[in-house]
This record gives sequence, C-alpha cells and structure tokens, in this order.
Amino acid sequence: MKSLSMILRILAIVAAVAAAAIFFISKDKLAEKEAQLTQAQQATATTQAELTAANEKLAALEGRLNTEREALAESKRKLESVRSEMYTARQEVSRAQQQLTESRNKISELENTAKRLRADLVQNEQSLAAKTSQDSEIEDLKDRIAELEDANDELEDELADAQEAAANTTVTAAPAQVGTNGALSPVSFSASSSFSPSAPIVGAASIGAETTIKSVSADAGLMILDSTPELGLTPGQTITLVQDLVAVGEVQIQSVADGYAVANILPGTNARSLGSGSKVSLLR
Repeated sequence: MKSLSMILRILAIVAAVAAAAIFFISKDKLAEKEAQLTQAQQATATTQAELTAANEKLAALEGRLNTEREALAESKRKLESVRSEMYTARQEVSRAQQQLTESRNKISELENTAKRLRADLVQNEQSLAAKTSQDSEIEDLKDRIAELEDANDELEDELADAQEAAANTTVTAAPAQVGTNGALSPVSFSASSSFSPSAPIVGAASIGAETTIKSVSADAGLMILDSTPELGLTPGQTITLVQDLVAVGEVQIQSVADGYAVANILPGTNARSLGSGSKVSLLR
C-alpha cells in the first residue's frame, strides 16, 4: 500500500511537472501565436488598406473609363455628323457643278444666239437701208417718169418736124411706161449718134478698174456694185459698163456706202444680160 501511495505521489508530481512544462511551453507558443496573429492582423490591415486604395483607384479608373466612353461616343456622334455634313456638301458641290455646267451651256447658247441676232440685225439693217434707198430711188424714178413722159411728148412733136427737115437722121422714141411696181421701164433710143450697147468701145487701155455686180433689179431700174476707194465712185457720176471690150450699158451712181454703190440703170442698158456676180469694167 505504501509503495502504491508512493507511486501515485510520484505520478502526481510527474504530472504536475509535466503540466507545468506543458503550461510554460503552451504559454510560449501562445505568445508566439499572438505575435503571429498580431503580424497577420497588421498584414490584413495593410492588405485591406491597399485593397481600399486599389478599389478607389479602380473606381476612379471606372469613372475615367466611363468618361472616355462618353467622350468616344460624343466623338463618334460628331464624326457621323461631320460625315453627314461632308456627304451633304459633296451633293451640294455636285449640284453646283451641274448648275455651273448648265449655266455655261446656257451662256454658250446665249452667246451663239446673240451672234446670230447680231448677224440678223446687221442683215436687217442692210436690207432696211437697201429698201430705204430703193424707196427713195423709186420716188426719184417716178419723178423721172413724169419728166420723161413730158420729154417724150415733146420728142414726138420734134420728130415730126425732124423727119421733114433731115431725111438722113431718124430719131424714134417710145413713150415711157410705168410698171406695176412703180418702176420705170427702159426707154429705147435709136439714132446715128445714140448709145449702142453692142458697139465696141475704144481700146482696152482706156477701160477703168473692174468690179462685181452684187444684184440687179431690171424692174426697179437699180443695180448694186462693189465699191472700193480705188474705184473712186461718187454720187451723180455716170459710168459706162464694159464686158469683153463691149459697152453693155450705162448707170448713174446714186449713193456709195459700206463698200457698195447703188446706181440707176440708164435707158438703153441691157440689164437682163447683167446678172449677180458678173464682172464689169468701168469707163468714165
């Protein structure tokens, strides 16, 4: 019994020592664990602080990203607007170019029309001038008709006396007639000293310059000739027309203007043998 009690006492002492040892060992480990826990808590706090800062940075980046996205969307809208405006501007430029082309074509047509109208105006002015000249010439011819009719009456009386007085000279005159247009029909004369269209003239050396007949109106008794300063044609001048060294008639210049000469066809001239474009020489 004593040995058992001794053993129990020993066991109790050993257990107490072991418990004390375990207590001290556990206390050291607990301190170590507390230190590690403190370090872990500090590390956790640091990590949380870093995480908080990272979250704040992430939020800032998200805000910037949203701002950039909005700016990009605004830029895209502006770009689309600019593209639309450029497309509209191109269409406007294309329409303007078409309108410019049409305007140029219209201007060209108007210029051609203006040229044509100027040419027509010049032609009408020339025609009007020629008509005015012809009207004045017709009035003069009417006056000459009246004078010639009176002269013919006197000539008829003189012929009767002349036939009795001179047997070797014969003068006949047909009364002048007025045509339907008021023009004087050519009065024919035949005498030993009268003008003969078929009679050869003097040598070629005495013939003047050559010109061109532009138009002939036998009914109106008018003729239009090309006139140049070299010809020296003047109103009132009487000119003999010569073709192939043969005198074909006489004309009296009435007016000279713009390179043309208007002349009255004198009686005895074979006007029907002279056509437009005929070349004649002038003998004064």
